[in-house]
Amino acid sequence: MDHLSHTLFPDPHTKLLSALVHLLGITLLTHFLSRRLSAENLTSREAWARISWPRLCILLVLLDSYLFMLSGGLLIFGVGLGRDGLACGAGIYLCVIFYTSSKFLIYAFLTEKVYIVWENGVRPRLKSPVYLICMGTVALYIAVILAMFFGRIAEFRSGDGACVIGLKPTASLPLLAYDLYINALLTSLFLWPLLRVKFANPRLKRVATRTLVASIAALTTSTVNITVLTILHGRELGWLCLGSCGIDVVFNAAALFWVTSGSLASSSTEKDSAERQATPQASIRPGSGISQRSQLKFKPFHLRPKSGLSRPPAQFEIHVTTTSEVETSPPIRHAELEPESPLEEKKNNELPYEPKSQSQAPLEATEDERRYATESKRLSDAESQKTLNV
Repeated sequence: MDHLSHTLFPDPHTKLLSALVHLLGITLLTHFLSRRLSAENLTSREAWARISWPRLCILLVLLDSYLFMLSGGLLIFGVGLGRDGLACGAGIYLCVIFYTSSKFLIYAFLTEKVYIVWENGVRPRLKSPVYLICMGTVALYIAVILAMFFGRIAEFRSGDGACVIGLKPTASLPLLAYDLYINALLTSLFLWPLLRVKFANPRLKRVATRTLVASIAALTTSTVNITVLTILHGRELGWLCLGSCGIDVVFNAAALFWVTSGSLASSSTEKDSAERQATPQASIRPGSGISQRSQLKFKPFHLRPKSGLSRPPAQFEIHVTTTSEVETSPPIRHAELEPESPLEEKKNNELPYEPKSQSQAPLEATEDERRYATESKRLSDAESQKTLNV
């Protein structure tokens, strides 16, 4: 098999290092992306409509970085940068498309954070000078992207035929200058309020501090990456250029994920709290049965069976008690009956009697009493007949 159809590495160690960069990068980005999607819970159109622009920027940055690492790994270790000119040129196209779009979204996210720290929603965005300056600076990046697109380099090195990609000086120098400028601008816009302004809201100060640290870390790695490319006259081996840009985007994604980790934890806590509020809690207390308590803080009150309903207390403490009454002796009827003999009384005591519940209708209770009276009279007549026969 022709070795030129694959990516050319100086030695096996660099090939292993390049593979680890792409595999670990994809693993980290998958973790970041899954955590964000789980926190946002984007399962309906309403959820997508409610998502804010900074949160959408985070998702797009993570997705863009993931696609860049995945496609770069497939191109290096699958297709091979040395296969033909199309494969070699695809490497610089990946850098221009995915790398620059990731940086554009990161700048847009940091612009929103600058607006929150400086204005905190007091003035609209279009009336905020700080926001307009940042948006104008981000818009200039479009010109840098066009310069990178027209100043790209993709060629095979003479001698060994290794794929070399990069940027011409007309593209690398404007990119370096722009990166240094926006790095200094965003850092100063986050640092100035922390040094000169006393924040009344501790949460706003925490957001400014975390965003400052993340922006310094993310923008510094980009500056170092572009500086190295400029020192090498805009030409790097294909696998090295894709690997260095991949480390840059993974580091930027990790920094943004760390910045939003506070909101991620709070959204998870709110979700758990909402689930606990929606689920009633069951409690068992001696003598009170099983009651269900929801987050509405209603408690059952006693329903007295024969005294009616009383007015509930001020705290709405409601206690529910279920009672059933069972009669254990025959009903007493005010009727004049003949005196019973001892034998008749013994017979009456031996008769079975079924308890009557309180829920039976009055008509059924009267029929039972009539049957009881009829049976008593029959026994009385039988006893009298026996006495007469004797």
